[in-house]
Amino acid sequence: MSARKPPRKQAARKAAPQPVAIPVAPRTAWRLILGSVALLGGAAAIVWAVAAGVPRDATMGVATAASSAGFVVRQVEIEGARNQPRLSIYRELLQGGSDSMLLADLADMRARLVALPWVKDAEIQRRWPDRLHITVIERKPAALWQWQGRIRLIDADGQVLPASDLAPFAGLPLLVGEEARLQAPAILKIIASRPDLADDVRAALWVGDRRWDVRMKSGETVSLPEGPAAAASWLRFADLNTQSPLLGRGFIRFDFRIPDKMVVRVETDPGQTVKPRPTPPPAIAPGAPAAIQPPATIQPQAAQPMQTARAAQPSLQEVVI
Repeated sequence: MSARKPPRKQAARKAAPQPVAIPVAPRTAWRLILGSVALLGGAAAIVWAVAAGVPRDATMGVATAASSAGFVVRQVEIEGARNQPRLSIYRELLQGGSDSMLLADLADMRARLVALPWVKDAEIQRRWPDRLHITVIERKPAALWQWQGRIRLIDADGQVLPASDLAPFAGLPLLVGEEARLQAPAILKIIASRPDLADDVRAALWVGDRRWDVRMKSGETVSLPEGPAAAASWLRFADLNTQSPLLGRGFIRFDFRIPDKMVVRVETDPGQTVKPRPTPPPAIAPGAPAAIQPPATIQPQAAQPMQTARAAQPSLQEVVI
C-alpha cells in the first residue's frame, strides 16, 4: 500500500489589507483634521457660552480663535442677481462687526437682502472653511404704474422696482390710479387668464377705488364690475370676441356692470351701421430706437353713472346684449 500524502496547507488565504494612499500630503491631512476638530470645538464652545450666559467678550474670544485657525469669510459667491447691483449685496452681507464664519448670522443677512428693492427672496449657505454662497431670487417686472404724471415699474405684487430706463418695458400693461399699484395682483391675474386677449390691452384704470376700466389698444374700454365678478366678465368678453371679433369695429365701450348683461356703446346714430375705428398709430415709430420713446401716459376719466354719461353724449348708441 502506498503511503498517504499529508494534507496540503490551504492555498487560499485571505489577502492582507493593503494601505490606501490619501491624495493629500500628510501635513495637509493633519491640518484638515485638526482644523475640523477646532471648528467643532469652537462651535460647541460658542453654543455652551451662549446657553450658560458667558459674557460676550469671552464668546468673541472663542470666535477670534476660530478665525485665527482660518475660519473667516474670505469669499462671497452670488448667484441669480441680474438687476440688483452686486455691490449693494456685498454691502449688506459684510456690514456685521465680525467676519468670523462661526459668528455669521445668516438669518440677519437674509433679512437685509430681502429688504433690497429687486430681491424677493434669498438663501445663504456656509461653504467651509471660508466661503458664503448666496442664491438671490429677484422680482420680475409685470406692469407699469402711472400716478400724478409719473410712470414707475412694478412687479406682480405691486412692489416698485427702480429702473432708470422704462423703454424696454413699454410692452407691459399700464395701471393708472393712486391705488392701482396695490390692486395690481388681481387685475394682472385677470388679464393673464386669457392670453389671446392680453396682448390687446393697453392700460387698466382703477375707477372710484372699487373697480377696473380696461383700455384696449384699438380704442375701446371694457368696464368690469366690482369684486369677483370682474374675472368672470373678462372671460365672457374674451369668449364673445372669439366668436365674433368686437375690437376695432367702432365700438366705444363694453360695459359689464349690469349682472348677466353687456351694454355696448357705439359712436353712430341709432339705425346706422357701425363703422370700423381707424387703427391708432403705434407708440414707437417703426425703425425708431426704443430707448428714446417713453411709455405714453393715460388720462383717467371720472367715474359717472350710465345715465349721466348717456345724457352728456346723446350721439352715442347703446345696445344691450
